Amino acid sequence: MKAWLNSMRLLAAVSSVLILGSCTEKLDSSGVCAVLCPPLGGAVQNITIDAVVLDTAVPALSGPGAETRLLLATRGDTLDARIILRFDSLPSTYREGTDTAKVITLVDSAVLRLRLDTLTIKGGIPVTIEAYDVDTTANDTSTAAVLALFRPDRLIASLTYTRSGLRDTIDYPLPNAHVLAKAQSGQRLRIGLRAVSLGISQVSFFAEESGLPTRLRFRVSADTVVAPFTITPFSKTPTDDPIARENLGDYTIFARRPPEGSPVDLQVGGIPARRSVFRFDIPSSIIDSSTIIRATLLLTQIPNPLLDPTDTVFVLPQLSLAGSAVTDPAKAAQILTGLGIDTVKVRPGDSGPVLIELANAFPAWKQLKPSETPRVIVLRSRDEGVSPLQARFYSLEAAPGLRPRLRISFTNEVPLGLP
Repeated sequence: MKAWLNSMRLLAAVSSVLILGSCTEKLDSSGVCAVLCPPLGGAVQNITIDAVVLDTAVPALSGPGAETRLLLATRGDTLDARIILRFDSLPSTYREGTDTAKVITLVDSAVLRLRLDTLTIKGGIPVTIEAYDVDTTANDTSTAAVLALFRPDRLIASLTYTRSGLRDTIDYPLPNAHVLAKAQSGQRLRIGLRAVSLGISQVSFFAEESGLPTRLRFRVSADTVVAPFTITPFSKTPTDDPIARENLGDYTIFARRPPEGSPVDLQVGGIPARRSVFRFDIPSSIIDSSTIIRATLLLTQIPNPLLDPTDTVFVLPQLSLAGSAVTDPAKAAQILTGLGIDTVKVRPGDSGPVLIELANAFPAWKQLKPSETPRVIVLRSRDEGVSPLQARFYSLEAAPGLRPRLRISFTNEVPLGLP
């Protein structure tokens, strides 16, 4: 924990270094630029080195339910993603004015208010969204047990939407009697949503982690003075893991998903989302005594044709500030700061070289001792946990010509200062 906190303290300091470390801005005053951006000293040297000493793919999220979007998709044999919503704390009484609490005997206008990310819609034909009662006492990690409850006798609602009907807010009606029975008996309400379509259908709804969660809304009185109940997803299990319990208020499960790549390959994005971690060993003479003009991580992409091969994965390089005491790459991949550069656009089905610019990392590395803060870069998807698309790259386990390498252009360091 101490190592984790120490790494987090570096974030503010290094962020300022990254902002000030670049000298590529075009300043309006030539006099100022002469001081801040002096001419480069000496000839430019270009080298390509085997600087990557460790690379690996790690989980991007802390577990099921940590994503900011909930994927609902049906894509034949390639992808079948479903949504689980848990409402484990339903009211059994209500008040009218200053009266004592009354037992709920009526439920009216019960709906799930879903917030849709309209930019994620794929497929133009009607889609039917089915709702199932998926309450079970099975272990929370048992996906098979939950999937087994998507069966006809558990179906509680079904509604078909055209493409134009998929708007940013959807009120999905639930049977009033079903919600009433759960509330009166003190049971929890756990709903599973499934998409059914004759073709491709894929949408994403905002999860609780996004700040725009699905809400269960219903009235309990014919008197309109009595406000309707509005409930957000909430899970009471597992009782021994508060983080997992909070995440499992809403989450995505997969009945089918594209097969994972080779365990020795590097992956960015996908479902479940992955990140790729690179640790570098760069000569200190370059880090400490040179002016870096350009630094590029050279990767070779592996084609992944299984899902939307001509679509785009936006690959975002970030600097890890995890200290040397953080030996788990998955944890190191969570302590990140931006590099202030654009994302790299990659099509999943492509192959060949991919260039990742890293020059902005060098000012931070110059300020940090590698023995205390290893030089680590993490590649993540900009749409992590939202898009199922995944880019794949060869790792150090590949043939020599396919392995990651680092290309650096630099000159002798030029000291700053007034003449």
